[in-house]
Amino acid sequence: MAEALEVLLNRRSVRDFTQEKIAKDVLDRIVDAGLHAATAMNRQSWYLTVVTDSRLLAELSNAVANVLVDSGVPSLVERGRSKDFSTFHHAPAVIFVSSDGSHYSLADCANASQNMCLAAAALGLGSCYIGSFVQAFDHPKGRPLRDRFDLPEGYDPVFAIAIGHPSEPASVLGPKQPERKVAYID
Repeated sequence: MAEALEVLLNRRSVRDFTQEKIAKDVLDRIVDAGLHAATAMNRQSWYLTVVTDSRLLAELSNAVANVLVDSGVPSLVERGRSKDFSTFHHAPAVIFVSSDGSHYSLADCANASQNMCLAAAALGLGSCYIGSFVQAFDHPKGRPLRDRFDLPEGYDPVFAIAIGHPSEPASVLGPKQPERKVAYID
């Protein structure tokens, strides 16, 4: 397994995946990393739903496309009407992270999501952290899809992690500019 800092510094969001399936034991390892994320007061205020059903992912993506088209914003309408549109970037597996709505739950869910993205990278896979799918559940065509998640009472999806084999190697980003984003107070 790659060195922890190497994984942290080199992980990139992948937005184009092959259709190669991810083995269940590999998905289990990624999920386990999410379940081991730090949480406020150890509340573990998340619920994870692993979806590998390509039809359900396509239906969810279509619901997001409907929201984009209905927005009336020209750039979003164009994106939603694109024949190749996939809110999950055609990933063969997506892990949905749902929150119980408690005070620190969004942070807990974000921690779990980041752990899963890093685990995917450590295992040689790509991932993309997605929040834009949530709007589909408010659309008339998307509401019934939420029910298929069979979530515990009080939980709502907040993030999704698309996981798969990248279609091409990750690009190398230029150096970060920490002097514009970090202040030290001695």
